Formats: sequence, structure tokens, C-alpha cells
Amino acid sequence: MTSQVKVVPAAPVQPKQSEHAVAQRARATAFERADAERAQKRLDNDARLDVNASKWRYVCLGA
Repeated sequence: MTSQVKVVPAAPVQPKQSEHAVAQRARATAFERADAERAQKRLDNDARLDVNASKWRYVCLGA
């Protein structure tokens, strides 16, 4: 009697990432997120500026 062995391919082995690589990737992701938030905040603040404000107009004091 012949017995057949079913061969199941093993799942691909993921190389273990070092803690340094994981921390560096997390830091890069946090930096990109913070950069995007700062850019959005800058756009929001720029939209509130009044371009017609008279802050920089000079007033002639009777010459």
C-alpha cells in the first residue's frame, strides 16, 4: 500500500524587523502626520487674514 503525503507550501517567512527600524518608521510616520497638520493649520490661519486691513498704511501727520 502506498501512502501519499500531501505537501502544503509554508507561508512566506517575513524577516523580523529590528526594533530600531520599527521605531524609525513610527517616527517618520508621526513626522509626516505632524507636518500635514501644520500645513493645514497654516492654510486655515492664512485664510483668516484680512488682506484689506489698514495695519501697514502710513498716516500723514500734517506736513
